[in-house]
Amino acid sequence: MKTLRYLAGVVFGVALAVPAQADAPKAKYTALYDVLVTTIDSNFYDPSYHGLDFVAIAKRYRARVGGIENDTQFENLVTQMLDELGTSHLYVVPPSSSSASGAGIGVKFHTIGSADLVTDVTPLSDARAKGIHVGDRLLSAKTALPGPLGSHANVDVQDCAGATHAYEVKRVGAYWPPQHPGFEWRSFALAPKLTVGYIRADRFDDGAAELADQAMAELKDADALIIDIRANSGGNLSALRLGSYFSGDEKIAVGLFARDYLKELKHPVRKSDVQSAPRVKGAYTDEAIFAGIGANKGAAVFMTDDLGDKRYTKPVIVLIGEDTGSAGEGFAWQMRLMTKAKLVGRTTAGALLSGQTFDLPGGWHVTIPVQGVWGGDGTDYRDKAVKPDIRVEWTRDELCAGRDPDIEKALALLTAH
Repeated sequence: MKTLRYLAGVVFGVALAVPAQADAPKAKYTALYDVLVTTIDSNFYDPSYHGLDFVAIAKRYRARVGGIENDTQFENLVTQMLDELGTSHLYVVPPSSSSASGAGIGVKFHTIGSADLVTDVTPLSDARAKGIHVGDRLLSAKTALPGPLGSHANVDVQDCAGATHAYEVKRVGAYWPPQHPGFEWRSFALAPKLTVGYIRADRFDDGAAELADQAMAELKDADALIIDIRANSGGNLSALRLGSYFSGDEKIAVGLFARDYLKELKHPVRKSDVQSAPRVKGAYTDEAIFAGIGANKGAAVFMTDDLGDKRYTKPVIVLIGEDTGSAGEGFAWQMRLMTKAKLVGRTTAGALLSGQTFDLPGGWHVTIPVQGVWGGDGTDYRDKAVKPDIRVEWTRDELCAGRDPDIEKALALLTAH
């Protein structure tokens, strides 16, 4: 979830002074750092910072800001500081015009065995034009691939036939913002009495709830469903609408609690806190979700829908993997805990929180986790990865052959059923 907002002010009670000469690196980056720290300390959902001393951490890194001379150095320093908090949905983004604004080569890699293998190449990338393919093995350092947008990276790969190639590949911004809509579906007749519906949901953004309704209306007569969220990078609670088709009666799906509420609570969240929090139904947009939390002093639980005779009761398989994150993981947990669906694939990313993006001076931005995520039983699902019921390991030979072992396993399970 993303809502842009600018917050300046004081750092732990000390008024900020805007430097008289904005081009003086030390003063410029110190002022930017102070606004960043204030913004985090005003909005980070857990006032205890998971037991860490954020004041001490921030002061320790502030002492190093004086040596910063450019945006890249500042981004690297701040990233080190934020990494000490050990949480997802917490990162800084430099201005788009900055040389620190990094880009990749439009290629996704997964580590299989000891090798970094290409699993996706974006259509408009120079990498595709130069001939990098799914299944290629990366021979050069993966850390050397990101860099300024429009610059070039030297990339060494071994192709599926065993030949090695050296490419100079132009860096592009390829995977963000994500494809819209990140939701598609179709039906396949695999046998005279076996029709399987396939839903691929790469995002649960505004509008996904309406798309879920359309998909389920068209696939209601399918004998089984495969829901593919392996590439789902997140979104919002619109995922609850799709999950409601399988979970039955109206019930608490998730509690989102913000800093103000947790500060007043003064103890770890318990089942009774979740059960007694204000209940919100049908909040399937960023605006509605934040409004529901804001109207209830930073605490709200969100409900599944009772869809009556629209409920789907036939076999369902959910495909998950390393790239399933955030709201995608929330959906996976919903399907694990509230339905009879089987989860197939690999363990998810472990990046489950509710984040919000804030403006900073000079065109910088920071994303901060502004709400934690709890289940109806009081379980804290912060960055809690989802393990599959049935694990599927890929091989390079399968990638090179263009096979999809996850789909093959799902179909084998449905056929056996």
